[in-house]
Amino acid sequence: MRRPDNIAFGVDDPLPARLGAGLALQQLAFLGALLVIPEIYVRAQGLGHHDFLNIVSSTLLVSAFVILLQVRGMRHLGARYYYPLQATGAVLPAMYLVSSLPGATLATVFGMVWVIGLSQVAFSFLIMRLRNVFTVEVSGVAVMLIGLGLGHLGFREIFGHGTDGTPASGASLLVGLLTFATMVACNVWVKTVLRLFAPLLGLLAGMLASVLLDLVPAQELHQWQDMPWFWVPQLPVFGWAFDAKAIVPYVVTGFALALTSMGTQTIAQRTSNADWVRPDLRALARGVRAEGVAHLFAALVNGLPLAASGGAVSLAAASGCTSRYLGYWTAGFLFLAALLPHITGAWLLLPAPVTGALLLYLSAFATLSGLQLIASRMLDNRRVLAVGVGLLVGTGMPTIHEAVVALWPDLRFVALSGLAAGVCTSVLLATLFRLGIRQGTRQRFALAHTTLQDVTDFLEQQGKRWGARHEPVRRAEMAGWQVVEALTAHHLVDTAFPEIEIETGFDDYVFTLVLRYRGTLLPLAAAPPSADELMASAQAELQMAGYLVGRSARHARASSSAGLCVLRLTFEN
Repeated sequence: MRRPDNIAFGVDDPLPARLGAGLALQQLAFLGALLVIPEIYVRAQGLGHHDFLNIVSSTLLVSAFVILLQVRGMRHLGARYYYPLQATGAVLPAMYLVSSLPGATLATVFGMVWVIGLSQVAFSFLIMRLRNVFTVEVSGVAVMLIGLGLGHLGFREIFGHGTDGTPASGASLLVGLLTFATMVACNVWVKTVLRLFAPLLGLLAGMLASVLLDLVPAQELHQWQDMPWFWVPQLPVFGWAFDAKAIVPYVVTGFALALTSMGTQTIAQRTSNADWVRPDLRALARGVRAEGVAHLFAALVNGLPLAASGGAVSLAAASGCTSRYLGYWTAGFLFLAALLPHITGAWLLLPAPVTGALLLYLSAFATLSGLQLIASRMLDNRRVLAVGVGLLVGTGMPTIHEAVVALWPDLRFVALSGLAAGVCTSVLLATLFRLGIRQGTRQRFALAHTTLQDVTDFLEQQGKRWGARHEPVRRAEMAGWQVVEALTAHHLVDTAFPEIEIETGFDDYVFTLVLRYRGTLLPLAAAPPSADELMASAQAELQMAGYLVGRSARHARASSSAGLCVLRLTFEN
C-alpha cells in the first residue's frame, strides 16, 4: 500500500501524541455536532433531560467501541481502516414506526436494535458474492452520493433551511463564509503542520465570529451551563423487550446501514492507497461485520443505531491523516465525552452556518473522489445508465419518497437514505444489464486488411462493456497490434489461412487477450537483443518484438500444436 502524496500519515503510521490528540479533537468536533439526532428523538418521544443524557452517553460508548473494533482488526472482524460511526437521522423512521406498534415500549425500540446488528452480520457474508455487481463505478456512485449528501446538508445549514426552517440572516451567511474561507485558506496556503488542523481552525474561527455576532441562542447557552460536568450513565437506559413486528423495519434499516458502510469504507480505502484499483471486499465484509457486532452492543446498552461516517473519513483525508492510530485517540475522547456531558454539550452550541461550512468543505473532497472512481472505468451505454440513474435516484430521493408516500401512506416509515437508494438502483441495474454480456468474445481479422484502428476499436468496445480500467485495455491494444505487425512483417502466418483470431476475457481482476493463428510461433523472448544483433540479423528484430509483447503483459504464454499457434496475454485490471 503506497501512501498518497496529500496524506502525511498513512494507515499504519503511528501518530505523535500532540498531533493525535489535536486531530481527534477535530474528529470529535464533527461527530459531536451530530448529537442533535438523539436530541430530536428525545423531543419527539417527550422524554426528559435525564433520558437524553443516558441515550447520548450510551451512543457515544457504542461509537467508541466500534472504532476500536475497526482499527484493531481481527481475522474476521474489523476493516483495519479508520472510519467512525455517527448518529444519523436515517434510523429515526424505523424507530418511530416501532414505537407506534401496539404494545411497544422504548424497551422494544432500543432493545430490538440487535436485529440491525444481526442483519449486518448476515449481509457481511454476502459481500464477497457481490464482486461482479459492487463494481468500481458502483463504489463511485456510493462515494459521490455521500459527498453530494454532505454538500446538500451543508447548504441547508448555511442558508437556514435546516430543522427550524428559518431563513438565513446576513450575519449567519457571513459566519458560514468566514468558516469555509478559513478552512480553504489553511488547506491551500498553509505549509506547516497547522494544515492538518484546517477544519478545526475553521470551526474555531466560525465559533468566535458567532459569539461576537450574537448568533449563539441564550437559551441553548443556559441549557449547556446547567449540564453536569460528570455523568455516570444508567445502562441499559430502558431495558429490553421483543416484538416480532419490529423485525422487518429494522432489517431494512440494517441493510441500508450496510450499504452506507460499503460506500464509506470505499472512501477510506481510496484515500489511503495511491495504487488503489478496486474495493477490497474482504475488508468491506469485516468492517460491516464489526458494525453488526457494535449494534448488538448498542442493543445491550440501549444506544441509538449508528451509520458509517463518510464525513469523518473525508475529514481525516482532508487533514492528511488516515492513520489507524487516530482511531485510538478518537475512541478515547468519545469515551470521555460519554462521561462528561458538559464538554459534549459544547458541540451542540455550534451554530448551523459553522457546521454547514464544514460539511461543504468535506463534500468537495468526497464528491470529487467519487467522480474519479467513476471516470477510472471504461463505460458503455449499459454502465452509463446504471451509474446515471443511480445518481439521479440518490439525489432525488426526498422527492421520490414524498411521491411514494402519497401513493402508499404505509411506507412513510420506510425511509431509505439517498445513498442506499442510489446504490441499490445502480446495483440492480448493473445486475440486470449483465444479462446477455459474455465474459469472453472473439473476432477474426484478415491480416492483409487489419489496421491498428480495427484492433483498438474491438478491444475498447469490450473494455467498455465490462467496465475495465483504461490502462490494461490500452496495453492490450498495443500488445495486440505488435503481434499483428510482427506476424505480418516476418511472414509467420500460413498463407493458406491469412487470418488471426483475437479473443478477450474479463473477470474484473484480469483482462485476458488470446491470439490464435496458423503458422510459425512468435517467440516470447526473456531478454532483448543487443544493438549489434539488431543491426546484423532480421531474427533479432523478431526477438525484440517477442520481448516487447511479453513485457507489456503481466503474464505471457505461447504454445503451438499441429500448426495452430496461441499467444495468451493477461493484464491486471
